[in-house]
Amino acid sequence: MPDRRRSSVTLCGFALVVLLLAVSAPAEAQRDYEPLFDRFNLRLEGSWLGLSTTIRLDSEVLGRGTTLNFEDDLDLDGNKTIPSLAFEWQIARKHKVGIRYQDINRKSTAQALTEIQWGDEIIPIDARLTLGYDITQSFVDYAYFPWVKERWAAGFGLGIRVMEISASLAWDGQTIDEQGETDAAGTGPLPYLYFEYRRLFSDHWRFKAGLGWLQVKIDDIDGGQWVGRADIEYLLGRHWGFGAAVNISTIDVDWAGVQTRSNEDILTAALEMDINDVSVFVRFRF
Repeated sequence: MPDRRRSSVTLCGFALVVLLLAVSAPAEAQRDYEPLFDRFNLRLEGSWLGLSTTIRLDSEVLGRGTTLNFEDDLDLDGNKTIPSLAFEWQIARKHKVGIRYQDINRKSTAQALTEIQWGDEIIPIDARLTLGYDITQSFVDYAYFPWVKERWAAGFGLGIRVMEISASLAWDGQTIDEQGETDAAGTGPLPYLYFEYRRLFSDHWRFKAGLGWLQVKIDDIDGGQWVGRADIEYLLGRHWGFGAAVNISTIDVDWAGVQTRSNEDILTAALEMDINDVSVFVRFRF
């Protein structure tokens, strides 16, 4: 299982390479399509998330596990406020690369009302459950714009959503003296086809919408996802902008190769997850 720290370092390294390449690009050639596009921009967002997570962990030994809705069955908070970070680079008039990063962690304590099979563990009825759940997701997409006009542009391309998921479940039996703890973690790339449209309503108001989708089988992952974003922004001078956005991301996959960190067991996860957010942002344009 790839180490989470190594994945984060890889992502930072990729962003650094993008910045170094950007510095070498001809500045004057990249200024002729502003303000429809920015040469570079860095966006800091405050995101109000709505989350829904349904997971079933299957074991090779015990077979099909119990389907758990983390928000309903385990009292995990379905709403959370987090910072999000995004960066865009307009490589040339018709080529753009974008990155968006989120780190979401949640904890809860709940009461089991039925026996639960979680991978290779059996959790008894009436056990007190403690759940820790962490998701890191990074969206990296490339778009080619065959249509670039004075006030609008439309394009398409490819994207990849890299997800790192870890869950830790501990229990303490109430009617019998039984305690236990187990965890699972997985990292996977989820590619998608990407479409983008943007328009200038005036010299100061800019609108952008993007949509990504793909149903695919790749390595241990079999399923599909939707990724979408729409934002409206006010451009304040040459270097600043602020606005609001709506983001949607869904996933419905069967994910083999999920590994417990306490032993060498390999599990299969059936995962359905929605991560939707409303964001306000400040953008630095340079």
